[in-house]
Amino acid sequence: MSSRATSVASRIRQRDDIHLLAAVVAVFAWGIGPIFTRSMSVNIPTIWFYRMILGAPLMTAMAYRMGGKLDLRVLRAAALPGVLFAISLMAGFASNRMTSIANATLLNALQPVLVVMVAPKLFGERLTPRQFLTSFVAVCGVTVVVLAAASTSGAHLSGDLLAVVNIVVWTGYFLLAKRVRLGDIHSWSFIAAVFVCAACVVVPVGAISSHQLSAMTGRDWLFISLMAVGPGLVGHGLMTWSQSHVDVTLASLLGLMSPVISTTLAWIFLGQSLKPLQIAGAVVVLVSLSVLVRSQRVVSSVAVSHEA
Repeated sequence: MSSRATSVASRIRQRDDIHLLAAVVAVFAWGIGPIFTRSMSVNIPTIWFYRMILGAPLMTAMAYRMGGKLDLRVLRAAALPGVLFAISLMAGFASNRMTSIANATLLNALQPVLVVMVAPKLFGERLTPRQFLTSFVAVCGVTVVVLAAASTSGAHLSGDLLAVVNIVVWTGYFLLAKRVRLGDIHSWSFIAAVFVCAACVVVPVGAISSHQLSAMTGRDWLFISLMAVGPGLVGHGLMTWSQSHVDVTLASLLGLMSPVISTTLAWIFLGQSLKPLQIAGAVVVLVSLSVLVRSQRVVSSVAVSHEA
């Protein structure tokens, strides 16, 4: 391989590594969100309302700051993803309040299963046998944590069902977002448009059903602001930006790290019990994901070498 080809291959690998790192940071930011939701004193519709009241303008400002813009073409592309995002947001926030943090977040293990079933047909992505086995082990690790939680730490069936609704709808949004990002739409413009479209659904629903819009305390405002910046700006922004370079299957599997983060933080800050079996399952998930990320970098390096 010539020095010029080596240089090009190195730049491509660095680009892919940056996008992979962005996806990991996004997942970490999402893992913090349920703790903020559970810590607020107001009801769920109030959280919906202010989450979008703060989130939509923040995302729009960021889009223009990053060289993007909102126009009719972008809003049209984001309309359906925005509606799905709104439904997922409302179901997800409700499940975080109506069941344990462990169950609400760890049921996200269903998403990679759904993505693996659909991604090959939509994007031509395929897992190697080793990656498939590692993915299966990671999902099993999450399942262990969910089953070990049983009815402890406030786990309830109604909240679990809402978590399932959330993950099914979120998977639809995730796949649609990936499809749109494969086009020529600016990533920050797209996520800003998604938030604007979602706000058109969430804000009226929250305003009508809340009855606590004026009950926000200083602590609540702090948490809702941190939610808008962390899981919102950092989480959704970086994940959307990375989607054009990271396989949707891998990005989905990385999401298994988020429940581990949420469950650990719930144990530390909210006093929700964590059994030894849950800890063991969490370790299995993290080790499996690290192997997946490593294997993805190896596959990318081989592909780059062939291209160069």
